[in-house]
Amino acid sequence: MTTTRLIERWLPIAELSEEATRERRSMTALPAIYYLHVWWARRPLVASRAALLASMAPATADRDAFVHALGIHGDPIKGAVLLDKAKRTGIQVKDPYGYKRAFTYAPTTSEIGGLVGVNPDELVVLDPTAGGGAIPFEAVRLGLSAVSNDLNPVASLIEKATIEYPLKHGDELFEVYSAISRDFKARLENALKDYIPQPKKGEVATTFLWARTVVCPYCEGQV
Repeated sequence: MTTTRLIERWLPIAELSEEATRERRSMTALPAIYYLHVWWARRPLVASRAALLASMAPATADRDAFVHALGIHGDPIKGAVLLDKAKRTGIQVKDPYGYKRAFTYAPTTSEIGGLVGVNPDELVVLDPTAGGGAIPFEAVRLGLSAVSNDLNPVASLIEKATIEYPLKHGDELFEVYSAISRDFKARLENALKDYIPQPKKGEVATTFLWARTVVCPYCEGQV
């Protein structure tokens, strides 16, 4: 691994930028780890995967294979142009990109091995300031071993919950988490039912904003 790496020579910056923006554009279609805990400096998964693969792949690696492994299976720049046009004209386009968000794609072990030149299970990723855990999370998804940490104990716990515990406990963890979540939701709804307006038939309540009105002592205007 002493030869020049792909990241030192080339990266599809424009495509990565648009795909990273697309990854976060919809609040209802974010990567699953976004919903476990809000972390203000969480890196886009597609950018994290690109940094990992480009750091391992030699500078001579197949660039098309690299882009495909990222999950970019179309032209995100063209998709962005179509999306912008739809916003300006009001004519909606069902699928301007023509492929699923990059982070949903899971490349095979052989695909990664062919790109970087070695078996993925021979490589270890070290991230001593992992924060929300996007880099070690993507490392594990690529079939690599990962060692990560953070000075913030909250970040460290997030990393354990999103990476270590699922690998260690599998479906059993998901079942326990689901049961606890259902119980928490039921308790929360019962505790708040007298304070939050209940939706009418056919409506779905997703967000409530609470505001307090005060009268200015000088101009008597309401704030």
